[in-house]
Amino acid sequence: MSLSTALYKTLIFFPTYNEVGNIYKLLSGIWAACPIADVLVIDDNSTDGTGLLLKELALDEKRLTVIHRPRKLGLGSAHFMAMFYAIEHGYDRLVTMDADLSHDPADIPRILSVLEDADFVTGSRYMPGGSCDYSGYRKQLSIMANFSARLLTGVKVHEFTTSFRGFKVKPLSKVKFNWVGNFGYSFFLESIVRFYAAGLTIQEIPIHFYNRHSGNSKIPSFEIFRGALKLTSLTIAKYLGKNKSDPSQYISEACANCGGQYLYELFPEDIKENKKSLDSNVYKCSSMSHASKPRVGKCLQCGLVQVPQDGHPADLDKLYEDVVDSEYVANLHVKEKTFAFAFEQIRPFLPPKGSLLEIGSYCGLFLKQAKLAGWQCTGIEPSQWAALYAHQADPDLRIFNAPFEVAKHNVTEPFDVIVSWDVIEHVAKPSVFIRDAASLLKSGGIFAFSTMDIDANFAKLLGKHWPWIMQMHLYYFTIPVLKDMLAKEGFELIHTESYRHYASLKYMYKKFIYSLPSLWHKTLSKLGVLVPEIILPVTLGDIKLFIARKI
Repeated sequence: MSLSTALYKTLIFFPTYNEVGNIYKLLSGIWAACPIADVLVIDDNSTDGTGLLLKELALDEKRLTVIHRPRKLGLGSAHFMAMFYAIEHGYDRLVTMDADLSHDPADIPRILSVLEDADFVTGSRYMPGGSCDYSGYRKQLSIMANFSARLLTGVKVHEFTTSFRGFKVKPLSKVKFNWVGNFGYSFFLESIVRFYAAGLTIQEIPIHFYNRHSGNSKIPSFEIFRGALKLTSLTIAKYLGKNKSDPSQYISEACANCGGQYLYELFPEDIKENKKSLDSNVYKCSSMSHASKPRVGKCLQCGLVQVPQDGHPADLDKLYEDVVDSEYVANLHVKEKTFAFAFEQIRPFLPPKGSLLEIGSYCGLFLKQAKLAGWQCTGIEPSQWAALYAHQADPDLRIFNAPFEVAKHNVTEPFDVIVSWDVIEHVAKPSVFIRDAASLLKSGGIFAFSTMDIDANFAKLLGKHWPWIMQMHLYYFTIPVLKDMLAKEGFELIHTESYRHYASLKYMYKKFIYSLPSLWHKTLSKLGVLVPEIILPVTLGDIKLFIARKI
């Protein structure tokens, strides 16, 4: 290692999942090759004791930092998180590698040396001087994949698929990483294309790639097909000029769920109206404010998708208190069908009778269904208008007109069932919302709720144009994220299925045109009189019903 290289602050990173047999040898090799380096490990909830071993080692070794994630969140997101970590902690150089000893730590000084004259260095099995322990079909497939990538992307390196890489950290800020998702090994192919498009200077060095030292390969067979699809999409994007991107947008605040400092921008803000004029009309159930999109970020440590805290209204409780929703009342007959079906969806998981609390009871339509089935019903609703409407419709209903965090202190009895329909995405802190719900449930009680699933196929297909990305929604969930959040607060997720809304064709048409640019909206709204008032079930899979039991 040259003297100038030794002066740089260097970070070595590798991700782990069930690599307990490799940890001692790998760490020893890294520090033998580069004693000045710090080491970052991200463990995705290993089941073989890897995480526990790393935690114990980090207690006595100040050069070692371990980040524990709640589940397997994707190899690509782990590597991006390491880049983020290196930027945030002021490192000059970053080297990434596998945990299975397929990469020789003795090659780290060579990577650091080449970084003197390049922004990015990749180790290569397939350039002159490189070699690989693979044989037979596996080796030929790897060679063909890398040859195809070189030919189709136009990036003149021989190896796209290894994680043994070196970075100058500062140039990484030129790259926008909002393409990073739950990618597996195709992340490495795409990242090189993105680095090249962002203008980073790229070099490669020959390496020998060894068969793993201990444990089992984590590469699922479908990754071959995913890689082929990714190469195809990148090739098309190249000719359309769409591989270039703006500088990356990091979000400098803690995740509302896990507290991790690793948020990155998934979708930028796109507000069509003056933010200062934001009023309660945006927050009613039948809101048509689909055209304006908040800034949306994703946590790389737990996976929760969220609007950053500086995008939350300061007077959120007041906005919901002032909601008046005449459109909702005009469609009561349709809404009643939705809640009648919702009750039938959850009925198999409920006791025959008991006490039920609805958080966010709005006009009391679900409580009406539960009461008809013989349940003792209580509602909590922040909107003064909606709570009054529910009480006038049924004076015997007990409705607390206050935000949940206030009303929970007045609701003392434990309930058999708590329900909440399309509410959790609106609250300031969903983990606290779940914890408070648990505190009001009997042991073994049922918590049933609906919310958006941003990992659903329909949501992924539409991306930033997904209509549920709107100002009133502060959080966007996936099933694994909610399962972890529920487990943390003492719940077992026992059932998940698509949630069915009923809507009139006229209402759906109105929702659709409001999501379009204003010029289209003004033109198409005139055609609304031609749309018939037909009631249809809507199940696109992007709204899910979750049923959890308090342990």
